[in-house]
Amino acid sequence: MSFNVLMYHEFRERDTFDRTKPSIISVEQNYQDALPAVLFSYLDDFEKQMNYLKSEGYHTLTLQEIKKFYENGATLPKKSVLITIDDAFQSVHKYAYPVLKSLQFHAVSFVVLGWLSQKQKVFDPTVSMVMSKKELEKMKDVFEFANHTTNLHIRHSDGTAAMQLVSMEDLKKDLIACGEYVDSPDVFAYPFGIYDAKDSERLTKADVNYAFTTTPGTNTIDTPLLELHRDTVTLGCSIEEFKAIIERGQEK
Repeated sequence: MSFNVLMYHEFRERDTFDRTKPSIISVEQNYQDALPAVLFSYLDDFEKQMNYLKSEGYHTLTLQEIKKFYENGATLPKKSVLITIDDAFQSVHKYAYPVLKSLQFHAVSFVVLGWLSQKQKVFDPTVSMVMSKKELEKMKDVFEFANHTTNLHIRHSDGTAAMQLVSMEDLKKDLIACGEYVDSPDVFAYPFGIYDAKDSERLTKADVNYAFTTTPGTNTIDTPLLELHRDTVTLGCSIEEFKAIIERGQEK
């Protein structure tokens, strides 16, 4: 028995996105970065991908179902997939949420608490803007929220992430703060997919029980719980490529 996990970030209508220009992020926290074009999805591709899952009878998993699978040996539906969307950008509310809701799908949003704004801002397709708390909370009928740090989603020029460099005490404080807001404080996604064995050990000490990587592959009962696989659905992913990802997750 196995399941695979899909990872998305940002969504755009095909004619509004210039993939040759960096998409600067706009967040509440004082942090500057840009989101690579590969982490975007065209809206029409996303619609095709979700409609394929619906037409093929796939079940969109909840985190509770995954916990029961690992902790209690519960059986997962034969065709199961977990949909995850990182960082809570505005386009998730504008584009992905209506699609998922219309299909009665479930998804997980990995939330960087310190990035959420207090006031809703006008959507700007030229910027990767994170939504407000109010926008995020309007999506609770489709999404559950999980831990993506409070203020440690920061990438350094040497390839390290902020969560790797802070003290154990500061890491715990940061994760607790985000955990008090999200639905599943013990479910985590590594910022930028950056981690090593020491980071997994530190997460255990911080009471994180499940952590998702950006390493592609199928998750089985033997997959380490702090190294769960996710398949990135990249910009321009064709329906044939998408089917290959999904079908690989059903091989075992």
